[in-house]
Amino acid sequence: MMILTSHQPDFLPYMGFFYKVLHSDALVISDDVQFSKKGMHNWNYIKTPEGAKKLTIPVHAHHDTPLRFVEISECHYSLLSVAKTLEQNYRKAPHFSEGMEIVEIIRTFANLNFKKDDTVPLAVLNNHLNGTIMQRFGILPKRVKFASALGVTGHKDERIFQMCEYMKANTYLSGRGAASYHDPEEYKKRGIRLIYTDYEPVQYGQLHGEFVPNLSVIDYIFNCGFELPQSWRRDAWRT
Repeated sequence: MMILTSHQPDFLPYMGFFYKVLHSDALVISDDVQFSKKGMHNWNYIKTPEGAKKLTIPVHAHHDTPLRFVEISECHYSLLSVAKTLEQNYRKAPHFSEGMEIVEIIRTFANLNFKKDDTVPLAVLNNHLNGTIMQRFGILPKRVKFASALGVTGHKDERIFQMCEYMKANTYLSGRGAASYHDPEEYKKRGIRLIYTDYEPVQYGQLHGEFVPNLSVIDYIFNCGFELPQSWRRDAWRT
């Protein structure tokens, strides 16, 4: 069995993304889809003394700009501001040093001798951050490819069928939110097994009051480090 999953290059996504990748053999990063303000490409939620707060990286983009071409606006100042916000709000976190490993990556991107008018592709930053986190979690899929490199075309299920063909996968692991557009019968015709993640929000100790589910992965790292939940150490889809 070769299990494939796909995801857009989002900014420090929630733990559900890493759960999907853990239970997959191959990952296709959909860097060719269009930027959307609703998509969490350049923002996510962190925890502050006032509760959940939206943390945003300003970008240069239109609604039809492919993600791989979206650039960070005023990269140096924007990323230093993001790094400072994270450090200030998680200073008292039990795994502060581990969380700062990720924050320092953001600072490194901010300080790569960029001039004031230089820009950096958002997807480059996101892929570097998410790839580092996967490695630190010990999540190492056998194959990782970008949809733009594979030459994927079409929309929704047709894209997935092409991904499975290119990656030689016979099983697709989907998020539950995508069930509205999947056509199970077409998957059967194509010889592809369609399965859905059974991810449930991870419960863990947080700073600043009562638990808030599905925050950015950075909240989990600051509070729990790079140790994955023990309940994740299973592979029910291979039975």
